[in-house]
Amino acid sequence: MYKLLLVSDQEDVLDAFDRVDSWEYNGFHRPHIRHDVEGAKESLRRHHADGIGIALEPEAERELMEYLQAEYPVLPIFEAGRTPTEVMEYLSELRTILNRVRADFSSDAFDEQQLLLRARRYLFRRLVGGEKVTRKELGRNMRLLRSRMDPDKPCILMDLQKSSTEEDRLVGRWQDSDHLLERELFQSFGGDVKGFHVLPLVTDDGRVFVLAGALRGQEQQDDMVAALDQCVQAGIAHAEEYRGIHLRVTGVQVLPTLYAFCSDYGSEG
Repeated sequence: MYKLLLVSDQEDVLDAFDRVDSWEYNGFHRPHIRHDVEGAKESLRRHHADGIGIALEPEAERELMEYLQAEYPVLPIFEAGRTPTEVMEYLSELRTILNRVRADFSSDAFDEQQLLLRARRYLFRRLVGGEKVTRKELGRNMRLLRSRMDPDKPCILMDLQKSSTEEDRLVGRWQDSDHLLERELFQSFGGDVKGFHVLPLVTDDGRVFVLAGALRGQEQQDDMVAALDQCVQAGIAHAEEYRGIHLRVTGVQVLPTLYAFCSDYGSEG
């Protein structure tokens, strides 16, 4: 069973967790509970945790988040529900991720960090592919998967196109060709560039995108579109020279936030 740490000084959150009586049935031990940042640090030093929930005042939460980023960068952070129903809903999301990340070591080539990266790519692949995701769902899942991108800041989306002959050739060469293409492109030009995280994505229907999201706590350059284009063009040239993959950029969008992809973006609340 998975082990949890809840860090909260808020009565409604503490009451909601106290009223849950089906921990073992749902695959969790009853959580350790601490009420402040120092208590959380002490608990993490002494006890293993598979996930941590946080509901503190903003300043204390920022302090704890900075500590977790420095010391526990792959520890999933789940939403701390304020009713028993919310608690179990959010823990169900956590369990799904943990089952994928903690239990799926089918290949020795993947460690926990890489499995989290795969899960993040899956989330953003759904997002740019047009799947309906609400703002709350996106925010929760980005924290859960420890994404360093800031959903409140601007992002850039590039469309890349394969020729029809190239697509046929890739399918013939590679089993699961779209996901292998995504991995090849990430190795060519994915990563951090001038305060953005650059993520090549290939959707289930074969469309190719490059998503660049602003990194938390870092300054973004004014010339980011030009810098991203230079980075992507170099990656495309590398993929063509060394892998024989032919791609071209067909469109660029600058969006006000990552939430602009969400189904409820622009609605009240």
